[in-house]
Amino acid sequence: MKSDFELMNELAKHSDYLRELTDAESKALKQALLAMYADIMRLCEAHRLTAMLCGGSCLGAIRHKGFIPWDDDLDLLMPRHDYEQLIRLLEQGALGEDYEYNTPNSKTDAKNVFLKIYRKNTLNVDLYSDNSPFPKGISIDVFALDAMPRTRLGQVLKGVIANGLQFISIVVLLAQYPSRHLEEFMSLDKDMHRRYRVKYILGKLFGVIPHRKWVWWYDRLVASERTDRPLGIPTGRKYYAGEVFPREVYLPAREAEFEGVKVYIPNDYDPYLRNLYHDYMQLPPVEKRERHFIVELQLPEQ
Repeated sequence: MKSDFELMNELAKHSDYLRELTDAESKALKQALLAMYADIMRLCEAHRLTAMLCGGSCLGAIRHKGFIPWDDDLDLLMPRHDYEQLIRLLEQGALGEDYEYNTPNSKTDAKNVFLKIYRKNTLNVDLYSDNSPFPKGISIDVFALDAMPRTRLGQVLKGVIANGLQFISIVVLLAQYPSRHLEEFMSLDKDMHRRYRVKYILGKLFGVIPHRKWVWWYDRLVASERTDRPLGIPTGRKYYAGEVFPREVYLPAREAEFEGVKVYIPNDYDPYLRNLYHDYMQLPPVEKRERHFIVELQLPEQ
């Protein structure tokens, strides 16, 4: 059975409203993201906060010294203490009037279980956000680096609870803010539409508790600043316990180059990237390349 990602790659060409970026749009979007990154890093450096490229952005820094050619996003990773401090600075408006943000909290809803920073007066609308109340601008994802249980058993047991909460938050989001475009797209393939309907029904069942509580509970469960434990990225692509390493793999951050700009990446990036991408210096076949599809794009005015 093909994954949703593989099916989306195949089916996007049959959609009337979903498309890939043109080369010119992709180039302009990357420039906008670099400008956002520079603003965020100026704030972090002013307050001595550590922020590293992670995931595909870290891979791009090592393999391409910049963006992965077919990718167009930027992901940051911060130790939990610094991550929370950045959120407090955002609450105070320290990043300036051009930005807004969305993150799990006790009072308002959040799209994801991690921090997203958006550029105002832009649009980057995808299938999963066209009918939601959250910001829809060009964004940078910021993930927290959290302390994990010492033992593998403890990581697995806590991971069962954490991953369950995260899955519930995803299906409740789907049902609480239903997207006509998303359902129409899913109906292009029988397997994909069946999975969508199952998730939607589960979302309705769990949706007796609003989405904002599920993401907040998840955030509070995984948040940990302890200094005597291994570190991991609970909200990363491998879920709660999929990116756990000794602290020295992640910290202290080391310098690297990204599109001619000095950036920071995890200290020992090799085991980190091998865990995510295996033979990460080898280019994947075209059909396995992770592409992003959009409904609408509006770049910032120059």
